[in-house]
Amino acid sequence: MFAALGIILIVGGAIIAFAINTAVDNVDLQALGYILMAGGAASLLIAAIQGLGWMSRSNRKFETERHVSPDGTHYVEETHTS
Repeated sequence: MFAALGIILIVGGAIIAFAINTAVDNVDLQALGYILMAGGAASLLIAAIQGLGWMSRSNRKFETERHVSPDGTHYVEETHTS
């Protein structure tokens, strides 16, 4: 979600900063475009950090050991993460 938002903000900001040549009273369109592009870059950075978090979670391995008593009535399960 943040990646798509970042791309939209960067494209919209670039259009406003570089392609629009009209003047609007009390609004600096070039500065507004740069602000939107900075917000898009921050959004892409957040998306990259979230992606790294998801990648580190997917590399976890779970190992389960089951120990059964000799008479077969009791058992213990141990789960280890690595």
